[in-house]
Amino acid sequence: MGLLRRLGSQSEIYKYITYIAYSMIVGVFSGLGAILFHFLLDEMRILFEPENMSRIFSVEKWSIALVPVAGGIIIASMNRAFPGIAKKRGVTSVIKSILLNNGLIPLKETVFHLLAPIISIGTGVPLGPEGPAAKIGSGIGSFMCQVFRLSPADMKMYTAAGAGAAIAAVFNAPIAGVFFGIEVILLNDIRNKQLGGFVIASVIASLTSRAMLGDSPVISIPAYRFPSLADYPVFIILGVMCGIVSLAFFFVSRAYGNLLDKKLRVTNPYLRLLPLCVVFGLVLICCDEIFGLGYNTMSRVINGQFSGERAAVLLALKIVFIALFLRSGAHGGLFAPALGIGVLGGFVTSAALNAAFGLHTDPVVCSLASMGGVLAGINSIPLTSIMLVFELTNDYRIVPPLMLVSVISYLSVLYVNKGSVYALELHEEGVNVSRYADHNLLSRIKVGELMRKDYEAVPKTMGFRELMPVLIDSQYNDVFVVDGDNRLEGVISIRDIRKALLDSDIADILIAMDMASPAPSVTGDDTVSAAVMKLDEYDIENIPVIDSHESGIILGMITRHDIMRAYNRLLESGIRVKL
Repeated sequence: MGLLRRLGSQSEIYKYITYIAYSMIVGVFSGLGAILFHFLLDEMRILFEPENMSRIFSVEKWSIALVPVAGGIIIASMNRAFPGIAKKRGVTSVIKSILLNNGLIPLKETVFHLLAPIISIGTGVPLGPEGPAAKIGSGIGSFMCQVFRLSPADMKMYTAAGAGAAIAAVFNAPIAGVFFGIEVILLNDIRNKQLGGFVIASVIASLTSRAMLGDSPVISIPAYRFPSLADYPVFIILGVMCGIVSLAFFFVSRAYGNLLDKKLRVTNPYLRLLPLCVVFGLVLICCDEIFGLGYNTMSRVINGQFSGERAAVLLALKIVFIALFLRSGAHGGLFAPALGIGVLGGFVTSAALNAAFGLHTDPVVCSLASMGGVLAGINSIPLTSIMLVFELTNDYRIVPPLMLVSVISYLSVLYVNKGSVYALELHEEGVNVSRYADHNLLSRIKVGELMRKDYEAVPKTMGFRELMPVLIDSQYNDVFVVDGDNRLEGVISIRDIRKALLDSDIADILIAMDMASPAPSVTGDDTVSAAVMKLDEYDIENIPVIDSHESGIILGMITRHDIMRAYNRLLESGIRVKL
């Protein structure tokens, strides 16, 4: 092996080291972003939560009604001043940036969606921190890629990893952060390299959060009775209940959205948000448990400090106000609200069944299982829901009922809605997700059907001076290096010869093999979707086709351009991807 060949093997090690380093950077700064978000939100909570506000400011209880109105004025002003940025909120906007813009998120967008949710949630809106946190984490990942000028493929990966890492930091749940990134941000389209980045970033973000915020759970969970086999019919009922509650949420959200957008045609941000804030403020006077994040309320419900009737009222109020605020322009996420709805729904269902049939189901187990059920139903994330509740409880005993309730709820919602919530939201915004789910469609085509034979190959012993004209005149900007039997040895592109161009002494002694980089390859019998995965993994435009992985004799090549042309022809012929 020559000099550059040895440098090439070292560059492979360097590539993996930088990959790990970038993943760790995303994890650290996503964790710090989540910590900053948590700190500012906690300061707002200390000032404006009902029990704190009356003590700190010595005001009457009715004055709590003014807090969401003041917050609404600020948020409506921000929405009016920055309408384009304000619309790019929540998890859906992160998915769109990855699908449509290679993960590019401007820094000003990240800053806006750090501040707006803090004001919304801090002044009482019953939304959660995870959507904004995912936006902040993905924005940090995207900004890092812009600073280091990484490739579009890397930007997509680290943007998604940042979102998952932020979720891991917010809930102190690294496994759930990984599953969130896979299920939600990447729409279950994962590569091996992406999985590594997700894991590293989520672990580092969680460790960063633990180091600065401690290891205490977000809700207090008392001791509970281990569920027996006789309890599982109740869990089936709970799963159905969670599905019904999730569908009720969607019904309220769509009905109110149609009222605002189609019937009343309200576009002014003040008219959309302030009337709702006034009504919400009046409700807070007699029902302040629905203020803000609601973690304290969840803990109180699980610890049996509410009656079934009171919990039922809170359940109805949370479903209505969460749906209305999201449609009106408030900023926040749906994870924490879904957990709160699940706790209340499970507690109410358990109390009703115990009273009606003389059962003895543990309301704590029902509440915990329903947390996952509603989270899975409203957000279309069964695996993330299971892992998140498991990590919150840190108790394996809850997993079997949790899995059953979550999957039943998820399937119920999927059956009625005919798609996941994020796919439906993207469809409403004019983004056809099926167009980007190319692997299912391209798996129908074999590489041999698209292979072209007008590739350029040079012997591995060719000198640099002879190689240069071939590379410059190459139609595809890549030249394959072969041995005497036409076996693939590597690939050379313009970027591989920069060092030689700068040093004429090295150029005189180099041969093609010294400059060749390892080349991924496919066979004619591989699916085109497999070729796409390798093109994305190595961030290349062309890939050689060989007769078999054992012999390595090159037969032709397949290009990303040819794949896209074939993909568009399939779409035009009426074939659609079933999601």
